[in-house]
Amino acid sequence: MTAAPTLPEIKIDPHASADDAREFLERDRLLAAYALADIDQPEIEGARWWVGRRDGEIQAVVLVVEGLPFRPCFATGSPEALATIFREAIHEPRVLLATPPRGRLAIEQTYRFERLDRMKRMAVNVHDFRPRLTHRVTRLGSEDLDSVIDLYGHASRSYFTPERMRREIYFGIYQGDTLVSAAGTHVRSIRSGIAAVGNVLTRLAYRGRGMATSCTSAVTETALEDHRDVVLNVREDNVPAIAVYERLGYFTHAPYIEGPAVRRAAWERLIGALKERK
Repeated sequence: MTAAPTLPEIKIDPHASADDAREFLERDRLLAAYALADIDQPEIEGARWWVGRRDGEIQAVVLVVEGLPFRPCFATGSPEALATIFREAIHEPRVLLATPPRGRLAIEQTYRFERLDRMKRMAVNVHDFRPRLTHRVTRLGSEDLDSVIDLYGHASRSYFTPERMRREIYFGIYQGDTLVSAAGTHVRSIRSGIAAVGNVLTRLAYRGRGMATSCTSAVTETALEDHRDVVLNVREDNVPAIAVYERLGYFTHAPYIEGPAVRRAAWERLIGALKERK
C-alpha cells in the first residue's frame, strides 16, 4: 500500500498585495464586505492583512484593523491555512474576531472567544428595496460630531472623528437640539462598490417608533447611489430586527460568528521557547 501524497505546507505571505487579497475576498464579496472596504483604504484605519498560500495559491486571508483600539479582525479561508496564520503571524493579545463558522475550530487553537455571537450578514436586494421614511431625517456631518458622541456614549470618541463623519454616510433624527436616533456606514469603498450599514441606535425613550428604520432606510438609499452592494449585520436571535430589514428589502446572505477573542498564553510560551532554541 502506498502512502497518500502529502500536500505542500501552508506558507504565510505577509507582503501580499491588496490586489491579491481583494481577489480572494471577492469570492464571497458580501461576507467579506468590511474587509474589502478596509483593504481599499488601509491608510485610514491602519488595515493590515496576511495571506496563507499553498503551492502559490491563496488558501486564506486574515485582516486586522490595527488603527482601532478594539482591533477588528476578519478571517476567511481553509481551516488549515487559518490555523497557520493565527498561530504564526497574528500576535495581537485581543481582537474583535469575525469568521465563517467553519473557521472557528482552527482559530480556537490559538485564540479563545470570550463571548461568541451568532450573526447574519444581510444584503439589500436593489429590486426589492423599499425605504420606509416615516420621520424627518438629517444628513449628519462633522458639525454634528458632539451630538453623535452624546448619542453613542463618550467611549465612542476614539471611533467618531470629524474625518469619519465627512467620509461616511450618517443620517439621524433630532428632537429639538437632541439627536435621538442615527445610523450610518461602518465602512464603504467606491472602488469595490460596497458599503456596510451599522451603528443603528435610538435612545431608549424613543424606541418603538420606527426611527431606526427611517435612519437605516436613508443610509441604504444614499449608499446605493454609489455602491453596487449594501450590507449590514444582525444577531441571529434578533428576530424583530431581521423582520424589519427584510421588509426594507434585505435578505440573509450567510451566517458568521463574531466576538472578542484573546490569544492563548500557552501559544505565546511555546513560540517563545522555539525562538530561544534557534
